[in-house]
Amino acid sequence: MDPLFNTKVDFLLLLGRSLHGCGAAAHHVERALVKAAANLGLLCELLAFPTGIIATFTQGEQQKTVVIRNEPGQIDLAKLSRIDEAADLVIDGKRSILEGMQTIESIHLGNLDLPRWLLVLSYAMASAGMITALRGSWTDLALAAVIGLIVGLLDRIGSRWEPMRQLFGAMASFISVLLAHLLAPHVPSLSPDKVILAGVIVLLPGLALVVSFVELSTKNLLAGTSRLAGATGELLKIVFTVALTKAILKASAPAAFDVTLAPLPAWTELPGVTALAFGFLLLFRVRPRNMPSAFLVSMASYTIARIGGSLFGTELTFFVAGAFVAMVSNLLARILKRPGMITMLPGIILIVPGSINYRGFIAMFEHDVMDTVTTVFTVVIIAVSIVAGLFFGNTVIPPRRSL
Repeated sequence: MDPLFNTKVDFLLLLGRSLHGCGAAAHHVERALVKAAANLGLLCELLAFPTGIIATFTQGEQQKTVVIRNEPGQIDLAKLSRIDEAADLVIDGKRSILEGMQTIESIHLGNLDLPRWLLVLSYAMASAGMITALRGSWTDLALAAVIGLIVGLLDRIGSRWEPMRQLFGAMASFISVLLAHLLAPHVPSLSPDKVILAGVIVLLPGLALVVSFVELSTKNLLAGTSRLAGATGELLKIVFTVALTKAILKASAPAAFDVTLAPLPAWTELPGVTALAFGFLLLFRVRPRNMPSAFLVSMASYTIARIGGSLFGTELTFFVAGAFVAMVSNLLARILKRPGMITMLPGIILIVPGSINYRGFIAMFEHDVMDTVTTVFTVVIIAVSIVAGLFFGNTVIPPRRSL
C-alpha cells in the first residue's frame, strides 16, 4: 500500500483541472495526465472532454475513480506554460508532490500576467487588423478599432458577472451591428458588413472548430462532438444576433450610401496583420519571452495561406500551413523544453476558417441556399486540410511533450 496514493491522485486531478482552465484540448489533457500518472507509478484510465474528466487511478490493489465537472476555460498560454514547468519539476523528482500542488494551485488561481488595459487593447488591435485583411477603408479601420475597444471592455465587465458571460457574444454582436448601421448613412466610406465582421472576429469559434476536428481524428469522439456542437451553438448565437439586429435596423434606419469604396493601400496589410497577430497573442496570454517565436510562426503560417491560396489551391495550401506550424512548434518544444501549444495555437489562429463560417451562416439567414452550402463546404475543406497538415507535421517531428 502506497501512503501517498491519494496525494498523487489529488495532484493529477488538480493538474487536469488547471489544464482545462487554460483551454487545453481533451487529447492534450489525456496525454498529460497519463504521462504524469505513469511517472508517479500509477495506471490511469481517463476520458477527458471540454466540460469534465472521468478518470480511474490504480496502483497495485489501490484504486480510485473520480468524476470532475469543469467549465471550459479561456486559452491562457502563460499559465499553461508555468503549470507545465511546475508539473515537470514534480515528475522529475525535483519538487515534492505537495509543493507542486501548491505551485500549480497558485498559478491556476492567480491573476493575469498581463495588464487588463492591454487585454482590452488587444481586441481593438485584432479588429483593426482584420479590416486590412478584408481591404476595407480607413473609416472602416477606425470604427472597427472603436468597436474592438468596446467589446474588450464588455469582456472585462462580463468576467465578473455571470449573466454577462452568457450574453457576451450576443451583446458584442449587437453593438457591432448597431454602430455600423447607424453610422453607415452618414459616412460614405463605411462598409458595414466588413466592420461587423471585424468587430466580432475575436468571438468567432474558428479555432474551436479546428480543435474539434483534431479531437475527432484522435478518436476522442465525445470531446470532438461536444466541442463541435458548442462551437456551432456559439456561432449561431452571434449570427442570429447580427441577422436580427440588421433586420430591425433595416426597417427603421435610412439607407446607407451606395458608393464605390476606396480600399486601404496594399502596404497596410503587413502592419494590419501584425496588429491582428499581436492581438491574438495578447488574448492567448502568451508570456513576453515566448512572444517572438509565437509571432514569427503566426506570421509565417498566414503568409503561406495568403500566397499559396492562388498558386496551389485551398487543400494543399492549408495542409502545408498546418504541417509547417506543427513541425516548427514541436521542434521548438524539444529545443526549449516548453509546450508546443505556445506556438501551435497562435500559428493556426490566423488561418482558421472562422470568418468564412460566419459568412456562410449569414447567407443562411438571408435564404441564400447555394452560398450557404458552398461556404460551409469550403469551411470543412479548410478545417480538414489544416488538421491533416497538423497530423503530418506531428509525424515528421513527433511531439516529445504532452502539451
